Amino acid sequence: MSTLIEAFPDEVSLMIFARVPLYLHPRLRLVCHAWKAVVNSVELFKIRKEVNFVENFMCVCSYEPEKIWQLHDAQHDVWITIPVLPSSIRHLSYFGAVSTAGKLYVLGGVRDSKDDITDGRLCTPATNQVWSYEPVTRRWTTCAPMIMARTKFACGVLDGKIIVAGGFSNSFHRRPIKQAEMYDPKSNSWIPVPDLPLTHNAPCYGAVVREKMHVLHKELPTVQILDNETQVWTVSESSWRNYPLAVVGDDVYVMCGEKIYHENQVGGEKQRKFTASGYKSKSGFGMSSLGNSIYLIGGNELRGKIFRTQKYESPGVAVLTVSLEERWALHEAKPMTHCRGTILGCTPLRS
Repeated sequence: MSTLIEAFPDEVSLMIFARVPLYLHPRLRLVCHAWKAVVNSVELFKIRKEVNFVENFMCVCSYEPEKIWQLHDAQHDVWITIPVLPSSIRHLSYFGAVSTAGKLYVLGGVRDSKDDITDGRLCTPATNQVWSYEPVTRRWTTCAPMIMARTKFACGVLDGKIIVAGGFSNSFHRRPIKQAEMYDPKSNSWIPVPDLPLTHNAPCYGAVVREKMHVLHKELPTVQILDNETQVWTVSESSWRNYPLAVVGDDVYVMCGEKIYHENQVGGEKQRKFTASGYKSKSGFGMSSLGNSIYLIGGNELRGKIFRTQKYESPGVAVLTVSLEERWALHEAKPMTHCRGTILGCTPLRS
């Protein structure tokens, strides 16, 4: 007789547990101690990999409440609140967020606080901390720290490895960082990669397009591109600039005002594809892609009112299904249940 499910051997029971969606795991934990142990086990994570049971999530972190992440299960349209990031840094902001190997990674950043004053001015040093979160076991784990502490930097995933580049070493003294580095999740180690050819006194962000890392600085017309095979940076012109963007397949979608444009190449010809009514008056919203959909997440209803809550908060989520041939489909996903205000990080996760 099985100790997990009556009439089934434990091996078969584990196969059944492995196919239960994550949003139902809290209910499984309440059944008995044996089920709770299975649901929280590393073994279940391994079996999910063996049976190739994969779920897709959009991971979101906002200014309110601090250090809270939620995962949106697109298939079942439910939000899952995960354990609080155990970092000791209060109100961690301007960090990098990516996913690879079935885990969410939170990298670097700076404390958004007015408690640290240097020479009468706000100056908070960046961190080189790196955290990973595994959704099945619901555990945060500290990873090898970045070689350099940085904030407001570019990050992306190439061939399963995390690339970070640029940014600043603290929140006030704008000394741009030219160094770039790469993290291998398998070895839990960082190695340097070639420096950026150009540095700018402006925050930067990253996008991976056609297996190449793109680094863009806000308000500047240039993009720096890293070829993963040659490990060489090239500099090109780009029309992306300071606009929110999402990458679907090999295509880039840029949001300017309320209009979303499809760009068939970096800095190339643009074609208007959709008008997202209401987002012209928003600030601090997140834009990312999951599969063939673009997410427009949260933010604040009044321009310039960032880092506000109450009437300015917007937990709403719009999902656009992208098609190059057909008319786009728009639907409202269920609103976030905890996250409010400015979106600090959003990234897709396949686990």
